[in-house]
Amino acid sequence: MLYPCILQFNLPAISSILFNPFKHHLGVLQQLLDEVLPADLPAALKKIGTSQMDMYTGSLTPEEIYQQILASLQEQGIEAPEAFAAYLNIREGYMDIVLTDTSRWILRLADDPERYIHLHPGRYSPHSLRIKAAALKTAMAYKAAVRMGQLSGILLDDINQVRTIAALSPVRKLEDLHHIKKILTLIGCKVSEEI
Repeated sequence: MLYPCILQFNLPAISSILFNPFKHHLGVLQQLLDEVLPADLPAALKKIGTSQMDMYTGSLTPEEIYQQILASLQEQGIEAPEAFAAYLNIREGYMDIVLTDTSRWILRLADDPERYIHLHPGRYSPHSLRIKAAALKTAMAYKAAVRMGQLSGILLDDINQVRTIAALSPVRKLEDLHHIKKILTLIGCKVSEEI
């Protein structure tokens, strides 16, 4: 089964970082959506949450991001859990790090004692996009349905069909789909109807 490893996505060699690529890394999300089965989708959609998030759209892999983050923490002498927590304590609970591609990443202290570095892209950072959770869930379910040949070709009907998988209310008219269409395009879905 694919989803347990997706939901717990982490690199074994870099176990101190807590990162959800489904919410925060477009490249990983696209790769996983090419393989996901619709039956496995509801569990993954729950991990998205209900608010907005920032999605990294740049070319760095999670491994490269992790390595640069850890190198920066080590350079500052705050890679150990206690030093990291103390550093954040005097900085209002978070810090940001700019990576080689100019993307900005926010680090917070996670509740997990082993994966204590909670990592996500900075809001409005270069190479990131602010996304509504409902639009991302809709796009994920839509892409899975496309792969399985489960759509009628009528955009509004198809969107509302896949929104039931994500336990979302229906959309009333095509004009309300602008953000969803943007996310569909971002994850590689062609949308035939004009909005």
